[in-house]
Amino acid sequence: MEHLIAAVVARRFYRENRTKKQIADELGISRFKVARILERALRDGIVRIEIDVPPELDLDLSQQVADRFGLRQALVVRAATGNADSDQVAIRRQLGRACAALLTERLSDDDVLGVSWGRTLHALTDVLPALPHATVVQIVGSVPSADLSINSLELLRRLGASTGGAVHALHVPMVLDSAEVAATLREADYVAATLARFREVTCALVGIGGWLPGGSSLRTALPAELVADLDAAGAVADVCSTVLDANGEIVGGDSVPARCIAITTGQLRAVPDVIGLAGGADKAAAIAAALRAGLLHRLITDSSAATPLLHL
Repeated sequence: MEHLIAAVVARRFYRENRTKKQIADELGISRFKVARILERALRDGIVRIEIDVPPELDLDLSQQVADRFGLRQALVVRAATGNADSDQVAIRRQLGRACAALLTERLSDDDVLGVSWGRTLHALTDVLPALPHATVVQIVGSVPSADLSINSLELLRRLGASTGGAVHALHVPMVLDSAEVAATLREADYVAATLARFREVTCALVGIGGWLPGGSSLRTALPAELVADLDAAGAVADVCSTVLDANGEIVGGDSVPARCIAITTGQLRAVPDVIGLAGGADKAAAIAAALRAGLLHRLITDSSAATPLLHL
């Protein structure tokens, strides 16, 4: 009889969407007893809950990463297998799809989405669905790329087309020849207008650069002597204009931000929700640095980065 009552209560609650109070009134018992019956139904297997997890998502690893670094959310996709070049392309596509899905759920019409740049971020351009009517703000200037099909303004344009909201671009390079040139350019009306929007950003989408030759667009754009100084200071990662060591400490002082047109560390820390997007085993140390710096609230990565990340 207890099994029968548990089945009736569970059906009312899970299939017919009745409240515990409604079930209690119908059966003439207290709602606290209804709660105990539902708990017992789960414990005894009368109710079995199945979660349909997309096959490319490693749910257990996602939770481990989130718990390890105190994140609101981590999404870890299963790493592709094959040759190194095709793996990187596949990883970026997988991460792009995961990021598009997260943005669909996360954004609202009232959000102001800040977006940086990176090859992984650019993978979004091929998979973007229609998004809520959010404003989009470019938070770093343009970075030189050997691949002319990959650029920050195209990413911005596609995001703006997906949201249908206002778009605020930075039609300037991210890295300038000197701090003086950067300061002058920041005062230009068409630049200052976008920089003023940084304080309105409610959700930021940022790439994470691995501080290695070929692994960081920022590193490539900086003069060799400054790169050498940052190397000597232990740089392992960059996020927007912030360069970090393995402990998540800023290196180089103001030497990099001063010559950049980009969101500053302080401005990025003020954003209520920052989503980091990076994958590949060679990015694990960089991702760990960004997490230790406390710059991210959510992370989208792949298992080849997430597995070593748990041991760093």
